[in-house]
Amino acid sequence: MQDKLYLTSNSLTCVAKILECYHSENERYAVRLDKTLFHPQGGGQPCDKGTLNGHEVLHVAQNRDGHVLHYLHVRLPLGPVELQVDRVHRLQHARLHTAGHMIGHLIERTGWQAVKAHHWRGESRVVFLNPKNALPPFLDDLSDRCAELIQLAQPISISFRDDKRQVAIGTLGHYPCGGTHVENTSELNGLKIIRIKNKKDELSVHYEILD
Repeated sequence: MQDKLYLTSNSLTCVAKILECYHSENERYAVRLDKTLFHPQGGGQPCDKGTLNGHEVLHVAQNRDGHVLHYLHVRLPLGPVELQVDRVHRLQHARLHTAGHMIGHLIERTGWQAVKAHHWRGESRVVFLNPKNALPPFLDDLSDRCAELIQLAQPISISFRDDKRQVAIGTLGHYPCGGTHVENTSELNGLKIIRIKNKKDELSVHYEILD
């Protein structure tokens, strides 16, 4: 069983073992490791960037068997390999993902229900449905509530319930989630709610984090 370290650790470097390396499509090689720090694309979040033994990782994805595969332009020999996750890229998307959870919690408190999210830079949004005839939030009010939580530096905690990973922000509650996150809300400084769309009982909150 592959050890998916990104679920429990924020480390960016480690030594793993290459168990399999084979030719894939588009002149790429797929590498399967015994453990990995690389978050695969999925759950509304892009994959991590970085290197294996100094070679660029082009893409990271989870296959049907649940194994995380790392795609490179070169074939690597079986055995020990050094992993290096790109810190800047990881932080960008961890911040966007955590901000999406925070927005989700705040709006769910008004009666809306979060149903999907997209945490890509330049495209970040959380989508809600309205099962309780709730009123749409005002942009300024939501922005103010987010700013308060950022100022309070609420901790982000990871736990497991029935083998399912849960991510919580302070006392706001938790979401089942397999993504990467920052350690507390102070790291979301620069969060901006861009616009709120309300159409046919579907609410979309679009946001970004200014560097």
